[in-house]
Amino acid sequence: MNVVLLVSLLYLYARMAARTRAGYTYGLMIFSGLLLAQNSVMVYLCALLTNLYDWQLSPYFAAIALLEFVGLLALFKVTI
Repeated sequence: MNVVLLVSLLYLYARMAARTRAGYTYGLMIFSGLLLAQNSVMVYLCALLTNLYDWQLSPYFAAIALLEFVGLLALFKVTI
């Protein structure tokens, strides 16, 4: 879900940057792109390395993802 929000934010920031040419929107695009890369790598690694970590860590990973989702949702709401 975080990846979908980040792709949406990246699209919105790219549209804003094309219209305004403001440096701030380029910074937001870089931020969103890097966070998207980080999330994509984490999803891949969690799927690939699931047998290397204990299943008892799953609630902590879920809590981190949930907190990140809430933060991205707030950023998305402010952006729109």
